[in-house]
Amino acid sequence: MTDMIERSNTPVRRRSPGDPPTVPNHPVGPGRLRVPLLMFGAVAVLVWIGIWIGNTQLTHDAFFPSRPGIAGGTWFEGWQRWDAYWYRTIVREGYVSYPGVQSSVAYWPSYPLLVRSVSWAFPSIFITGSMVTLACGAGAAVALRRWVGEFLPRSAAITTLALFLVYPFGYYLYGAVYADALFVAATIGAFLLVERDRPGWAGVVGIVATAARPAGMVVAVALLLRVIERRNLARAACSPDAAAPGPFARFDPRALRRRDTPVLLAFAGVGAWSTYLWVRFGDPLLFATVEENWGQGAGPATWFKVRVFEELRDKPLAAGTIGHVVQGLLLIGALALVPRIIRRFGWAYGLFTLGVVGLALVGTKDFQSGGRYLIGAFPCFAALAEPLVSRPPLRAVLLMLSLVALFAMAVAYGRGTYLA
Repeated sequence: MTDMIERSNTPVRRRSPGDPPTVPNHPVGPGRLRVPLLMFGAVAVLVWIGIWIGNTQLTHDAFFPSRPGIAGGTWFEGWQRWDAYWYRTIVREGYVSYPGVQSSVAYWPSYPLLVRSVSWAFPSIFITGSMVTLACGAGAAVALRRWVGEFLPRSAAITTLALFLVYPFGYYLYGAVYADALFVAATIGAFLLVERDRPGWAGVVGIVATAARPAGMVVAVALLLRVIERRNLARAACSPDAAAPGPFARFDPRALRRRDTPVLLAFAGVGAWSTYLWVRFGDPLLFATVEENWGQGAGPATWFKVRVFEELRDKPLAAGTIGHVVQGLLLIGALALVPRIIRRFGWAYGLFTLGVVGLALVGTKDFQSGGRYLIGAFPCFAALAEPLVSRPPLRAVLLMLSLVALFAMAVAYGRGTYLA
């Protein structure tokens, strides 16, 4: 009895933001797969209908004339837009680089390698790409539901997933022949494995993410930081009288264990890609150098968005100008969520989000594609979801408006409009 009284009076340190949850909200039973897959499937049907309408009922963009008789018919034709042709070329012929012109080395290898590895099962590379994207999008939905369940209650977790699935630029998760769905699925999966204290598997999955997109470099660093942060939080939790560690103390590398070192495998993705470019073409950073041929070389004109200001001056109401401004506002909005992400999920996730958004801000001359890149900043959806739970009417309106915007974007993409 005395021991029980002594233990009950022992001071316990209050949980700090980002602490591993004591009672994680793990989905259990069949619902851990069924709910996210049903939600993903319902939105996917709507997006595919939108793509079909845009492809069959609207006048096509001049770059994409109708192609009767292609494999997959009109249901798949609408997904064959823009960068899809670069990925098809890589799958068919491998990588090439020509000085002074746009080249396939701008596209990272995880996605085309995966498409190539399963292309035997489908009648065309385009169909293979759409199926790979669809599968990765479903995987991202499942992984996100499990990841957010480590931090938030069920209502907030479901809201997070809903916001993610109806995000207006999220049509890239449902069939577009782009690498984004694979990148997002691998990234969330790697962080989930870190939260489940499986750093080795997190490193292995991280290889896929870091070889999928330039933002993979941010993923590798953030995975390591999150492992360190968790170890320091756990160590502080063992000292009941200790205050919550500050941001610098959270990243004390001395807390790492030997079993944590496999998380460093995540750096192998970008390392292998740079090594290949160095051996094959003589430039380990060729993926960045070639961006100059898209008019997005590093420099003040890109960093300070000179083109956007010119568009606002010369054609402020043009669709392209409005699209660039909207994507810029979304990026700024994501930055505004970083302090909340830090408070709620930890410094590593805040720095990860800052890195993903920062790359989009400094790497594009006009914010173009920024809306698409934000799909990878998945903590933003969780940070936005939690306050919406206590405001059901606002949540319903926001989700409905986002779903309508997603459908409209799918229709536009289906006709070949360059959106992101």
